[in-house]
Amino acid sequence: MSPTRPVSRRPLLALLMLSGAVLACTLSLSGDKKSASNGTPGGSSGGGDMGIVPTVRVLDPPSGTRVPRNQRVDITVETDATADRFQVNVDGRVAVTKAMPPDQSGPSKAILGWTPERDGTYNLEVIAFHGSSASAPAALVLDVSGTASGPQIGVAGCVGRVLVSQLNYRDGPGTAANRLGQFDVGETVRVIGRNADGSWYQVQRFNAQQAWAINNAQWLQVEGQCDALPVTG
Repeated sequence: MSPTRPVSRRPLLALLMLSGAVLACTLSLSGDKKSASNGTPGGSSGGGDMGIVPTVRVLDPPSGTRVPRNQRVDITVETDATADRFQVNVDGRVAVTKAMPPDQSGPSKAILGWTPERDGTYNLEVIAFHGSSASAPAALVLDVSGTASGPQIGVAGCVGRVLVSQLNYRDGPGTAANRLGQFDVGETVRVIGRNADGSWYQVQRFNAQQAWAINNAQWLQVEGQCDALPVTG
């Protein structure tokens, strides 16, 4: 009887190594697909920052403030991430909406105006939107009572106030003109002229710099003697 020959283990090792390589490849492909769907490195979400959900807070006025009726209340708000529009609900109903300038990036800030017409206590909610994503509401309670004390002081000339963040000013009327910078929220400017159709204002900033700003009441609030502005561009 011939002696038993030892069985070679080389084919078995080769088979195990091949199986491991196939399994590793399969797991890698699965991980790449998962990364792509979540927008993490290794894949594209296809929507840029579409998943952003901003957080909004009210900077002014403090909750519980008493304000007069029939006078605009300025509500200053800001977010921790990009917002393309804001909405104010008063006692559950939409009272104010404001679209932000296009191409916002990073935290947004705005001044929202609401004018109460009757006395009473009002519950306000401010909501920030980024695309279809909405923030949790920021609550604000205002007590409306009486009228403003004393006459309103008239404005000499035509004055504008910037109501939104990242509003560009340019060296000429129109978006094709060179962008010189961006206004600060709440910045006050003197309006010194307009273009032929009134769609752009020529303004003078606090540092005497002259520039052009788009005529959009949601972004630039003007008051005073603005009807007789000269055509300057």
